[in-house]
Amino acid sequence: MTILTLVTRNGTHQVPAVTDQTIVNLAKQHKIAWGHACERGICAQCRTKVEAGAECLNEVTKEEKLRLRKAERAVGFRLGCQIKLKRPGEVKLVHVPY
Repeated sequence: MTILTLVTRNGTHQVPAVTDQTIVNLAKQHKIAWGHACERGICAQCRTKVEAGAECLNEVTKEEKLRLRKAERAVGFRLGCQIKLKRPGEVKLVHVPY
């Protein structure tokens, strides 16, 4: 089983990686505080830094392109409500709200 590493202000959490679910949903399932309000890519409270495993994730969505600056995306920032695991692999995500 592949493990997904989620880092928050409250520590590092390892959860089973599940494909086609957003990071916000996975965090909620495991009772991990991953700030969010809208889950539609508008509020950006779920801003996330991809530290490892970007190749295992879905492509950047149009919502992310609208909400995050190109410079942010270039250094690995995404929105947790838009990120989905597409294939197994080592993935490390850090919650970095504004």
